[in-house]
Amino acid sequence: MEPVRLVIWDLDETFWSGTLSEGGIQPIERNMALLKTLSERGIVNSICSKNNFADAERELKKMGVWDYFIFPQIAFAPKGPMIREIVEATNLRPETMMFIDDNPMNLNEALFFYPGMQVADPSIVATLLEDDRFRGKPDTGMERLGRYKVLEEKHRDKKEIQGDNINFLKQSNIRVSFHYDIEKEFDRIHELVNRTNQLNFTKNRWPENREAAWDVFQKEFSERFPAISGYIKVSDKYGNYGICGFFMIGERRATHFLFSCRIMSMGVEQFCWNHLMRPHVHVVGDVISSLDGDVNWITIVDDVDDDSNNFIHDYAKNLKVCLRGACDFTSMEHYFRARYNVLGEFPLAYKSWAFSPWVRTIAATDALQTPKGRELLARTSIFPENYLESAVISGDADIYVLSFSVEYAAHLYRSRSTGVTVSLCNDFLAGRDFSETSYETLVRNFGRDPGFSESEWEFMQQEFEFFAHHDIGMFMADVCKLFEKLKGKKVIVLVLNERVGSDDWIKSVYGNINRIVVPLSKIYGFDLVDYGKYVQSPEDLASPDDHGVHFSREVYLKMATEIMNICDRYAIENEKAD
Repeated sequence: MEPVRLVIWDLDETFWSGTLSEGGIQPIERNMALLKTLSERGIVNSICSKNNFADAERELKKMGVWDYFIFPQIAFAPKGPMIREIVEATNLRPETMMFIDDNPMNLNEALFFYPGMQVADPSIVATLLEDDRFRGKPDTGMERLGRYKVLEEKHRDKKEIQGDNINFLKQSNIRVSFHYDIEKEFDRIHELVNRTNQLNFTKNRWPENREAAWDVFQKEFSERFPAISGYIKVSDKYGNYGICGFFMIGERRATHFLFSCRIMSMGVEQFCWNHLMRPHVHVVGDVISSLDGDVNWITIVDDVDDDSNNFIHDYAKNLKVCLRGACDFTSMEHYFRARYNVLGEFPLAYKSWAFSPWVRTIAATDALQTPKGRELLARTSIFPENYLESAVISGDADIYVLSFSVEYAAHLYRSRSTGVTVSLCNDFLAGRDFSETSYETLVRNFGRDPGFSESEWEFMQQEFEFFAHHDIGMFMADVCKLFEKLKGKKVIVLVLNERVGSDDWIKSVYGNINRIVVPLSKIYGFDLVDYGKYVQSPEDLASPDDHGVHFSREVYLKMATEIMNICDRYAIENEKAD
């Protein structure tokens, strides 16, 4: 049988001697002491008794034990439905509950409702503490009892609120905070990964040994790039629930996505999934929740444990921050989304082509919005509909954070009919010149229909000629156009890593980019955040042999923190100005 997590007591001739409604009861000292011992083992207690609620409460308070019970069900009513109330209120499985009653009919009624529930008559009490099922685990502060007392208070408020469950959740002031210092809290995270079931969507377990589990975590985290991993703390107006969730997401797929059942039915799992940009979660086994749903009653704060800083000011929450870059921002984006309204402009795969936020696209926008330019885009089927959309063009953002890290991969092609040069990238081409790759070769290399026809490819071959692979002169002119469009805006520019990495050519390109971007940023009054402060050795890379483009999670966290500090100062200054 499973370990017991909750004991449900009958009262008359079980917890005490005698029958309350007949006027005479006697406390049983052993049972009263047992409540404290069980609570200190993390095992909670409830009541299912046919009595008058007020009378039973009065007697239990006189004995000094009323506060040891959670969700007491005391009424002149059938015991099966009352036990169901306890099961539903505690969110525990009946198999982890023990119902003690002196009446065999009541025990059988409980088993009728829940066949897996453990039941016993009062004779079990004499040896209960020696029974392995009641071993529990040390909880001298009775924290588990305290958490259920919080849940009990919420349950009462929920019943008092008129309307559906959403109204209750909206008044509960639920707050979550995202944290990334995994090693510091690894013991709790380890426990969550290996013990949670009902809200563990992926059910990937770790070894029980802590050191072995840490090694597995490190291996899992390094297998995909970009990857993020963090834990989630939760609180509401009723109390603080501590660390309740853990996630590991790489390449938009979740290796771990799990939550403690203590936050069940609060909408936390749905909220976090949406906040993390809805990664693919392969659900394993039974899970008692769906990730679908619109949750608008939860607030993200810096740290739910910090009462002095529980809420980010409305101005900061409404601040529109445009992150324009490649995998550096996809690795940092989740930090920003916890604080601001993020407008993400990241690489996009479309019809076998890679479209990145190249500076050339912004520079060519005006030409592509002429009648000839629009006709070119219409005839060239590979461009996505939102190809020219950018917060840089619309001016929608309050702050712009720019990374030019993807510029080393900019392949430049010139339109023969318009003279406009655009950046295009397709990893399945046989050569940079489109004429070097037949349609059949492209299909074979891609492995399936590339999303455009042979005649459309022939048009591409005729229309575009290869111009250059990252032309530094054109890049300088394009950066000037970009900065001129952002003149007067709050702009943060990342200084690229040009010292650490295995690819000397990329480091050289990054050095050339920095020698253009840094002086221009200073002229325009833009802020600079330098990767060089945090990338000092190969240990700071995503892997020791990385080209110098991808970095460790610690580097991304430090970069994001410095950027967010600038954003926060801007928010505070503007709030004062308003």
